[in-house]
Amino acid sequence: MELKEYIKIFKKKKNWFLASAAVVFLIGLVLQLWMSGKYKAEIDLNITRTGYQSDTTEYRYDEFYRLQADERFADTVVRWLGSKNIQAEILKQSGISFSRLKAERLSSQMIRVSFVIKNQRESDKMAQTIAKILNEQTNELNAEQKNPDWFKILASSPIVNQFGISWLELFLILICLGAFVGFWAVLVAHYLE
Repeated sequence: MELKEYIKIFKKKKNWFLASAAVVFLIGLVLQLWMSGKYKAEIDLNITRTGYQSDTTEYRYDEFYRLQADERFADTVVRWLGSKNIQAEILKQSGISFSRLKAERLSSQMIRVSFVIKNQRESDKMAQTIAKILNEQTNELNAEQKNPDWFKILASSPIVNQFGISWLELFLILICLGAFVGFWAVLVAHYLE
């Protein structure tokens, strides 16, 4: 097919193109309005130790094994935060409705936790509840060992931002996405004739 024939198809099916682009645009606007009343908060969790055993006769390998244990424990904390049981306990103790709780390990001892809430003033309470529950889980693991060098989790103050993207970014994305969907809608409609 030549370019003239494609142009002819698009002139003939311009209503398909405009309707598809309009549907994409409306869906994008509805999603943006739905997200506008929400906030995304992030906290950093640091894995530390409750004590330090310095008077030992064992060779310490420059704390290599301790750092390795910290890294493994940080992975455990990330898995805890992905657990529905832990998330339900956070909801119960905080009384705050949240969504999209996500945790990722950034380094051997640092974890970033992000979540979406409706009221930005609730972020401090949420951070405290997360730290409290994770430390309770940690203490349960140490109940039998009574290890003086056991883990402790420290939470930073939350950083809170508006959830979603700016209106300008949304507009540019929707124009590109609308043109893409409209283009394929015209070609599919022509093919099905």
